[in-house]
Amino acid sequence: MLHQRRSLKQERAEKRTLKLSRKAQKKTASTETTKLHASDQSQTPSTRAAQVSDEFLPSFNLLFRLFSLIRISGALSSPIQDCDEVFNYWEPLHFLQFGQGMQTWEYAPQFALRSYGFLELYRAPVWLLHLVLGFRSKGQVYYGLRIVLALVSAACEAAFVRGVGKFGDQRVARVTALALFGMAGMFHAAVALLPSSFAMYFTALGSAAAMQRRGERAWVRRTLPAISAFVVASACGWPYAAVAAAPFFIEEIMESGSTCNVGVWWRLKRIAVLVLTGAAVSALALGAMVLVDSQYYGHTVVAAWNQVAYNVLGGGPGSELYGTEPWYFYIKNGLVNANIVMILALASLPLWLAYRIVLWLSTRRGQASSAQQQQAVAQLHTSHRLLLYRILPFNLALLVFSLQPHKEERFLTVVYPHLCFSAAVSLSLLHPLAAWLTELLHRGGVRRWVDRLGLALMLCATALGVLRMAALGQYYSAPTRVFASLPAIEKSPTPLPLLPLGPSIKTLFGARTRDTQDTLGGNGPTRVLCLGKDWYRFPSSYWLPAGYRLEFTQSGFDGHLPGSFTPVAQSGSVQASTSAVRNDFNALNLWEPSHVVDSSACDYFVNTEYPHRAPPQSVLGEEEEAGGGGWRSLYCLPILDAENSMLLARVLYIPKKVVRLLELFSGSGRWQAWGKMCVYERGAGVGLDGN
Repeated sequence: MLHQRRSLKQERAEKRTLKLSRKAQKKTASTETTKLHASDQSQTPSTRAAQVSDEFLPSFNLLFRLFSLIRISGALSSPIQDCDEVFNYWEPLHFLQFGQGMQTWEYAPQFALRSYGFLELYRAPVWLLHLVLGFRSKGQVYYGLRIVLALVSAACEAAFVRGVGKFGDQRVARVTALALFGMAGMFHAAVALLPSSFAMYFTALGSAAAMQRRGERAWVRRTLPAISAFVVASACGWPYAAVAAAPFFIEEIMESGSTCNVGVWWRLKRIAVLVLTGAAVSALALGAMVLVDSQYYGHTVVAAWNQVAYNVLGGGPGSELYGTEPWYFYIKNGLVNANIVMILALASLPLWLAYRIVLWLSTRRGQASSAQQQQAVAQLHTSHRLLLYRILPFNLALLVFSLQPHKEERFLTVVYPHLCFSAAVSLSLLHPLAAWLTELLHRGGVRRWVDRLGLALMLCATALGVLRMAALGQYYSAPTRVFASLPAIEKSPTPLPLLPLGPSIKTLFGARTRDTQDTLGGNGPTRVLCLGKDWYRFPSSYWLPAGYRLEFTQSGFDGHLPGSFTPVAQSGSVQASTSAVRNDFNALNLWEPSHVVDSSACDYFVNTEYPHRAPPQSVLGEEEEAGGGGWRSLYCLPILDAENSMLLARVLYIPKKVVRLLELFSGSGRWQAWGKMCVYERGAGVGLDGN
């Protein structure tokens, strides 16, 4: 009993001691909290907000989700911007999937400028969408693939922004993300089925890896991923993407990552590492493409080399046959697609040079006394020099592509993320320049105004970008919507939604769906749908219902129109159609009579009419006048007449009521002119209201 009482007393004593220690800890913590609160009160709210904002960098998951929202909306609403995307990529992909589609001369075996290996990268997702996930119509497959591209682009953009923030500057990373969100060019380029967009994905990944700091295992964390991404972008996507990769290779050779001088042997070693790594990755990537292309074309083909030889090395007539543009084409186009962001990106190199001069003057005026200060100054110079390699991809690509006579909007797509990054760097460089100017003029408050100016510019750029995105969908989406109306005109008994609600048993077991039966050689009559002067507006065979065939009629265009792949139902296999050498293709952009039909062979006709232009030369008017068998409108949608609309009203979305007010009070005449795009049927009686 005595022993038990002693143990109870000991337990009570231990409990009292524990309580006293806890009270002491709480008192100490409250005292420290009061001190911290008092120190926080000594700081201004703007200082605390600046500290928090400078430390904030969105996570990869958050960036991916935000980018996915804007990219998926682009996939569903942005029309195709370039007929080359349709005829050189969507149509061959449709042929590989359904056995029928349009063919351009670049896919003729005697020229072989396009790669089937590139299309095979998209064939697997298309197959999964169609046979596994229940995408039963071709329109659903079209949108499904664009959503896949949207997600891929969102992931690459998120990785790029994280690379900028984690290994560079978090403020620059946030501005880069905001610029990507609001850039209208990214809105449609991110979901485009184009080699330049594919190259943009991997160039962004390569640049994200290249921004990592040198250190231990730098070859594994930095060099190998960057080289692999750049090689895939050029070998599997677009050969000219190598221009955007050039600054990385120059940096790897010229910069050691330290302030110490390096010798010749170090640079020779770096060159050897780059050459061997690049050669190994290129052999894998290019070898796979050559194997696939040679299988389809029936002979050994290096499509990337054929393309460069034709366009650059004088192996053919050159791309000048398809039009030339002035040197400022990409600047003008960038102002439409990126507005203020393009202006800031153009200023990145001059601002970098200006800060370089300021840095040199400042270090000369105030010489560092201690070794530690000298090291800090040297590190500052090194960091600013490395920044040059980060902004060079956009500036170098802009220079190289501007020197080429043939220019197209999609060529600059490969450096769109770098364009946004260069714009963010411009805003970042304004801060030290403003600080130097404040010290020079002995006036305060300049930096605060620079912060406000940067925020205002980015908000305006985002607002203008959103208006441009809305304009693309509202003004120029008529071709896709008109062709999407064809199943309704046919009075399809089972209309399908835009996206599937779930997989069906028949689809999962590989049954041919409604949209593919006639395409693959099923029974039923074939209807001929014709295009004349609007041939370049064709949204792809993914919008042609079963039993329809596209044909062109003569319309005044004297260039080389696309032909058709030999249907698999006739040739017996896909390879037999792709390897067949035909005489109806030429590389001189010459007119080919066999690629058009007489209008009498057409059952339907899609035509655009603009009342504010000269009367269109169309077979429709001639046959109406002849009487009997004339064309009658079934379905029409408005489309903007860009030629007769003012620049602001055709580039940005402006509500119709606002346009009427502008026309009423400006006194400058018509702001917007509209036409209509209609699908006609021979001898049709009742039309559909599409307004």
